Amino acid sequence: MNSKKLSIDLKALYIASFGALACFLPFLTYYFQSVGLSYTQIGIAFAVYSITGVLTQPIWGFITDKYLNKRLTIIITMVASSATIYSLIFAKTFPFIIFSMILFLIFQSSIIPVTDAYTYEIIEKHNDIQYGRIRLMGSLGYAVLALVCGIIIKNSGISSAFILYSVIVLFGALIIYKMNFKGRSSTRRADLGDISKVLRDKRFIILMLSIFIANISLGSNTSYISLLIQATGGDVSVIGLLGFTLAASEVPVLFIGKKLLKKHGELNIYATGMFFFAVRYFLDSISTSYVTVILIQTMQAVTYSLFLISTLEYICRITPAKIRTSALTFYTAVCGSGAFIGNIGGGILLEHINIFGLYKIIALICLASTAVILVLKNVDKSYVVEKSIKSEVSELNLNPID
Repeated sequence: MNSKKLSIDLKALYIASFGALACFLPFLTYYFQSVGLSYTQIGIAFAVYSITGVLTQPIWGFITDKYLNKRLTIIITMVASSATIYSLIFAKTFPFIIFSMILFLIFQSSIIPVTDAYTYEIIEKHNDIQYGRIRLMGSLGYAVLALVCGIIIKNSGISSAFILYSVIVLFGALIIYKMNFKGRSSTRRADLGDISKVLRDKRFIILMLSIFIANISLGSNTSYISLLIQATGGDVSVIGLLGFTLAASEVPVLFIGKKLLKKHGELNIYATGMFFFAVRYFLDSISTSYVTVILIQTMQAVTYSLFLISTLEYICRITPAKIRTSALTFYTAVCGSGAFIGNIGGGILLEHINIFGLYKIIALICLASTAVILVLKNVDKSYVVEKSIKSEVSELNLNPID
């Protein structure tokens, strides 16, 4: 399959994957409120959302690397999630809602990380395809569907968005079914020893620590931004506009992402993104109008976009290709672990402080993540020096001086 055709198919796949995500993720808090959950129950529900991904994503990653292939895993998870989302429509009690979320997320939570791994595998054989330019189509799909769903939900209820998710994700499964890209064939499949080697890499561990801390803030923001919108005068249709603004703001940076990484390096880009996250959340904490909140979210361009391209690129640089699916799903699970703390902690805090106080706290947490990145920069530099020394010693051994 030629690069041009692959690029078109990947863009369509990302539009479907992220467009489907936009049909439920921005509106979960609204959904929980509509069925009468308290702030603490909402926090628990979001915590379950996070922990389900934490547990299932690495499992899907290992199963994919060990037994399946990325294309097949994506098809299975897409088709299964399109069916299981209907359980949320009928869930009215708190235990039933939790059960339905778990059932749905067992499949849905791994779609995007495995798709990212599949995309990077394609890029290795077709290096004229740029990840950022593929991923920006996902942002566009998310932007349009979030805006549309906000209007649909206001007029028809949350169930209509869940049905739309099912239709769109099935379309995504059809796209990847027709792609039939033949990935890497290997004489030795990944095993637990390979995974263990990556987990002993100090760079990987420190990176995961910074990502974990960052996602306490990111997860809390994702879960409770709709409450900030409501506290500043907005309604559910504004939540759709918020999703559109966030996703559309990512597009310019994703388009030039490869140039930014090449010029400044992954860790510098990552640190910059986290610093601006702190600025963004502090500005949210002093906002008095939902219009101001929406305008502040355009900082997504220099926050999440930089976070995304830098962390994915760094992981792909420091991990072997044969276990990249495992590494990327582990990364997503760590994101979910941080979000778990942010979700349940945010829900508990909101019983005692207002939404503006919560945003001041998550701004400080972003600064803590930035500090960990600075530590990682020093560790990474030592790895580069060590690798250079080993290379020079190897050359001397191969070319001894008489």
